[in-house]
Amino acid sequence: MGPLTESMKRLCGEIVVLRGERLNFVRDLGQDVAAMRAEFRRAHSEMARRSKAECQGFVEALGHEVASLRAGFRRAHKTMARMSRAERRADLNHLKKTVSWMRREFAGDLAGAHRAWCGPSPAELRAKAEAERRAKAEVELRAKEEAERRHREAEAQAKAEAARGPAPSKPKEEAARPGKKKG
Repeated sequence: MGPLTESMKRLCGEIVVLRGERLNFVRDLGQDVAAMRAEFRRAHSEMARRSKAECQGFVEALGHEVASLRAGFRRAHKTMARMSRAERRADLNHLKKTVSWMRREFAGDLAGAHRAWCGPSPAELRAKAEAERRAKAEVELRAKEEAERRHREAEAQAKAEAARGPAPSKPKEEAARPGKKKG
């Protein structure tokens, strides 16, 4: 055998060995890729499970936080509504009092203007006359009572003097008159 044959044999052997190694490499590469893909799928499913749990926890926490915020808003709204209602009532009462006072003042002013323009009304004239009549009757009643009281006192005094007896009489002296001499 010549060197060419030997070189060809060696070259064929190397090709066969290289082909086997290449097939082994491709098979190992396929197994490695399959193992890697399986690991990726397992890691992906684990990451998805953890991410889902975290998302659910986040959504739950967010739901609780939103619920507590809404409850706080409701409490604040109720408090604000109560205070606002109380302020409106106080303002309304103040406004009612102010308007009532203004209406009374205006009504009095209007009545005064009416009296000044038209004079007193018949009812006012009757009321005034009735008040004067009552005052006059009361004065007369008091005067009558006073006269009766004086009359009773005078009678009581006269009875007391009559019970004591007659009073001693005094001699009358002539009163001195200016311009006349005694003599």
